[in-house]
Amino acid sequence: MVNEVVCQTRCSFLKLLLLAILINEGELHGYALYKRILNITQMRWKPSIGTIYRLLNEMTERELILKSVKKRKHGYTITSKGLEYFAKNSKIPITRVTGMLAAILEAYFKITKEKPEMIAEDIKGRLKILKEVLEKHSKLI
Repeated sequence: MVNEVVCQTRCSFLKLLLLAILINEGELHGYALYKRILNITQMRWKPSIGTIYRLLNEMTERELILKSVKKRKHGYTITSKGLEYFAKNSKIPITRVTGMLAAILEAYFKITKEKPEMIAEDIKGRLKILKEVLEKHSKLI
């Protein structure tokens, strides 16, 4: 039962991440989606290919995404139903994660204020990306 709840939480988060990637990048095949997840998480989270394809098939059945076959590769695109699902179901994780991220970053910068060399380069790179996204959409905030 506990493993089922953990999978539901992780799988629903993975489902949102897959939809977000398709929203941002358009049509991709399954392995390209997997590679994007590895890139986004800097290989710190590696969901199995089987889990990804199971979710893609489930999302296809629920008409959240469309699947097309081109040269033996299955391409996936988001549908209007998928966009609605994403908008509705991303609110809680966004609220939760941004609140935690703000608190963690505030503490991180507080302790690195006197020793800026402690700020890891990979964190700097990711924070620059986050800053660009926030600046790009600042009119909505």
